[in-house]
This record gives sequence, C-alpha cells and structure tokens, in this order.
Amino acid sequence: MSATNQSAVRRVLHLLFVLQGHTLEGLRLKQIADAIKTTPSTALRDLEVLADEGIAERIPGRDEYWRLSPRLIQLARAHEQEIARHRQRLEETEQRYSRNPN
Repeated sequence: MSATNQSAVRRVLHLLFVLQGHTLEGLRLKQIADAIKTTPSTALRDLEVLADEGIAERIPGRDEYWRLSPRLIQLARAHEQEIARHRQRLEETEQRYSRNPN
C-alpha cells in the first residue's frame, strides 16, 4: 500500500473515532475536519465514502451534522453478542468438567 493510501486509511479511521460519542448531536463538517487535521473538502469526501458504505450519515433535518450510522453500531453489538455466546459456552463447559462425579 502506498504512503498516500496509508495516510487516507489512517485519516478515515481517525474520523470514525472522532464521530464516536456524538450519535445524538453529531458533529459539523468543520469540527470533523479540524479534529482529523484536514480540509473540510477532504473530510467531506471521506464522510461521503463512509456514507456510501453505510458507516456514517447526516442527521435527518440537520444535514450539516454527521454521526456514525446504525450499521456500525449494529456491527459492534453483533460482536458483543458473539462474545457473550462464546462466554456462555465456555462457562457451560467449565461447569460440566468441574462437577464432582460422586
């Protein structure tokens, strides 16, 4: 991967972290651009790519504000549920093997 591509990937990942915690109110484009140390036009291009992929969205009725989309939150919750299922299986196995046979 070229240095330019690496830089763009890092910028978009940083953008995701900047948006976290702003689901209800969102952030304005200028706030996002300042936070990721880029121009508003570059930040907008990155946000539009994320929006096309269902990762970020404009807040309805407040189009100048951006937030993470439900899809990304659903991805995180699915991961959490998968971990809980595995934890339960491990606990069941542990209980089964730690029972006293008497």
